[in-house]
Amino acid sequence: MNYKDINFNEVLISGIINSITNINDQYVKFNITANKHINGICYDVYVNLDISKELYDIYLDCFNKGNKVYVRGYLNSYFDKNNMIKSLITVTSICDNPDEIIKKGPHIRYDTDGVMVWNGKRCESKEMTEEEKLEFEDLLKPFRESGLSE
Repeated sequence: MNYKDINFNEVLISGIINSITNINDQYVKFNITANKHINGICYDVYVNLDISKELYDIYLDCFNKGNKVYVRGYLNSYFDKNNMIKSLITVTSICDNPDEIIKKGPHIRYDTDGVMVWNGKRCESKEMTEEEKLEFEDLLKPFRESGLSE
């Protein structure tokens, strides 16, 4: 295999959230403190990350200052207003459990008002309309007539 033709840009990192800043309606920036071990000595490393507003809303329950998070993302860079290169990690997945970041399944949480949120979408119940009730009764009619509903 010729490794010079293969490119890797994926990052797995974990750390404690230090700050969260809503930049605009597309991205949220946050910083974590990660650990780097050299010759048995542990050093703090400060890492800048950004996450799309859509993913931020999905994983909102992970974003509390002081939370330990596990992040999957890719390296990114840009030139700032002083023409200096700034590096950061763009997040593709985040959670508070290292096993979840590896297998990456659907994300379920509960909003502060108790409503379940599935992958960022609220699952609110609502009253059936009269038309829906009639349709539902029609679907159940064969079971009720056969005695299977008792």
